[in-house]
Amino acid sequence: MTRKLLFLALLSLILLSAKPIRLVQLTLVNKSGLEVHVRLTGSCDENAYYLRLPMGDRMIPAEKTFTVAPDTYTMQPYYIELWDPVYGYSCGNSKQQKLFLNHQTRVVIAECDRTPPNGGEPSMLKFGGVNRRAGGPGGR
Repeated sequence: MTRKLLFLALLSLILLSAKPIRLVQLTLVNKSGLEVHVRLTGSCDENAYYLRLPMGDRMIPAEKTFTVAPDTYTMQPYYIELWDPVYGYSCGNSKQQKLFLNHQTRVVIAECDRTPPNGGEPSMLKFGGVNRRAGGPGGR
């Protein structure tokens, strides 16, 4: 009986001394009119995410909040067409963007052919749009 109590006390002491993991919230807002999959690749190998957003448009956007580890990520959205639900396509020249996730961040994904008028507030990133010289939706 005393061994069990000693073991339980030692186990609780070890668990109390464990360092809590810090996480941040990433809110993705889909205003593209298509289903969107987002690939996040962190600088650390274990920080890699593949996030799925349901279809939303400018009038009724789809919004989802994810909890991820803080890191510097490269972010690439894939617009999923109904006729090609497996691969999707990336948008023109805007292949990847750096995303510094150290605090709560909000990312708005617009239509592929629409350039956002401004970058948004400091904790908000607008993604989407195409370089006017590059043309329309790109290949795979």
